[in-house]
Amino acid sequence: MNREKHFHPLAALHLLRKTLLVYLLPLVQVLFDRNWDALRAALRQELVLLMFISAVCWAVYYGGRWQVDAEGTVHVSWRLGVRLDRALRAEGLAALVLEQPLVYRLTGACRVVLYPVGQTQTITLYLTRQQAEELADVLLPVTEPLWHAPKGGEKLAFTVLGANGLSTLFLWWLAIHQTQSYAPDAQTAALAQLGQLAAFAARWLPLGAAWLLVLAGTLFCISLVRSALQAVHYTVWRTDTQLGSRGGLVRRYEMRLRLCQLNYADLRRSPATWALHYCPVFVSAGACRPELPLFVWREGTPLLRELLPEMAQLPPDTRADTTDRSMVFFLPAGIPLGLCLLLTAVSRTTLPALTLPLLIPTGVFAALLGAAAVGWHREGVWQQQGQLLLCRQHQFHLHQLCVFHPDTGFTALQSPWAVTVQRANLTLVFPGKERVTVRSVPLAALDFLGI
Repeated sequence: MNREKHFHPLAALHLLRKTLLVYLLPLVQVLFDRNWDALRAALRQELVLLMFISAVCWAVYYGGRWQVDAEGTVHVSWRLGVRLDRALRAEGLAALVLEQPLVYRLTGACRVVLYPVGQTQTITLYLTRQQAEELADVLLPVTEPLWHAPKGGEKLAFTVLGANGLSTLFLWWLAIHQTQSYAPDAQTAALAQLGQLAAFAARWLPLGAAWLLVLAGTLFCISLVRSALQAVHYTVWRTDTQLGSRGGLVRRYEMRLRLCQLNYADLRRSPATWALHYCPVFVSAGACRPELPLFVWREGTPLLRELLPEMAQLPPDTRADTTDRSMVFFLPAGIPLGLCLLLTAVSRTTLPALTLPLLIPTGVFAALLGAAAVGWHREGVWQQQGQLLLCRQHQFHLHQLCVFHPDTGFTALQSPWAVTVQRANLTLVFPGKERVTVRSVPLAALDFLGI
């Protein structure tokens, strides 16, 4: 790997894919007009444009180089009229991600995303699969790992919690309930329930609301299938220097995070997690904020301590000090809820057909108002055994964060009313310019931060 190499040809074809819309739009307009002379002229123009873009792709392919020297430093250079060089040492890497969507796998390519320490700009390389694995082993080698592969209920919880919140909870409860009643023929029971749901939609829901229900069900099924495919062959590991995970059936991926660069661990609780007694655990390192959880923790098991022993404490499961706490928690959901209730009441006498469709957003905002009440009671900041712990509510999720960087930047913002009650909004700034805000925190609870 010490000599310079070209990137995978897919790195140049990426540019061709992004400009595909430029070719198609003029042709579509000419075809609709059925002007065949204009079509022939447009085809000639598109051919010239395609040749020009192809020449640019050729220049990108032959002008890009990468190599890894004997010290483990990655050198990337582009020679496109002006030479641009970037170098990244292994010690300056916070995380790396290997991605292989279906098209990449068919062409033997792999996308490598490198996250330098303290930077938001990443380095993306398009390599062959073998080169990508060799580069990952040089930068973040996996030595004597502690492996964990979810099985049974844990894998099912990973799939469910990765799809959707409230809709998943409802359908999951429905499936369990019906399966317990008709265990020998669960498939027949499920189809019967779907038939009853369709009959209900046809009988009581207006046309628009019925199609909204169909759309919501379709999106939920797509999300559930996508999450299930990501959970296939999923494993997570820990070594002395890193955390990592890999998995996926159609879209394969692998993630490696340097332990000393972890920003925080985030336990995201929702109605679905409380019902299933499983909690997804997300981690962040540098500017890398993975979309998928690192693992799903069953409450009461030692898995959390085995994979994240740095997470010595969890935010206390108690109510925060709500004395003189601002009611701003309830405004984002309370105002639209009041408007929906008003429209629903008016529709009862003016347009009764709209009453039932209006109940759908009313129910959503009512659920968000309930989640805001949870945040009003639970949001807070604590320090236990020298570790900073946060609890914050965002939509339906209660985020319980354990911060690993004691030198994380922070700001405290006070409104005139907050000054009188000695409260402030605390915002923590993590590497990669990620911001996490905890609202209406007593200043007395921030003494350890020097505020």
